Amino acid sequence: MVRKKRNLILTFVISFASVILGLPLLNTLGVPSGDSVLTALFGEGNIWALVFSVMLILLVTFGVGKVIKSST
Repeated sequence: MVRKKRNLILTFVISFASVILGLPLLNTLGVPSGDSVLTALFGEGNIWALVFSVMLILLVTFGVGKVIKSST
């Protein structure tokens, strides 16, 4: 049990570090940010951009939860 918990914490730390280091790199390469993409897709102030964002966040959250649940 301790080993699984340590692996999950290590996975979280590595993922967090890769995002912190990867996002500035993507920005310097010219990849647009999330809000620029949502504004281009849905327009300024559109409620569907918020709905789309919430659905993506829920999808990722439940997907990660399912992977963690299946690995324990």
